Amino acid sequence: MDGIKGRLKVKIVGQGTRSEGPEYWLEPIEEYKNRWNEILVRKTVHLWQDDPLLQPLVGKMVVIRGEVIETKSTITIDPIDVEELKL
Repeated sequence: MDGIKGRLKVKIVGQGTRSEGPEYWLEPIEEYKNRWNEILVRKTVHLWQDDPLLQPLVGKMVVIRGEVIETKSTITIDPIDVEELKL
């Protein structure tokens, strides 16, 4: 299981639709920073809902452990565990 460190942020997607809601992204600070500016973090709830695991950590430095899915054009992490980094 891989872990990625970075700052967790949220973007509102689907504005003006019935699926409007938060999408979570990680700005990596270590090895992935050289290849990606942002990493999509999958959530376990409906599109329009806040994720109870991720929402309290928005804007904070975290380490996310889970399955990393990297292709030529995208990268996504499917979180199993999210922990705030104490800097």
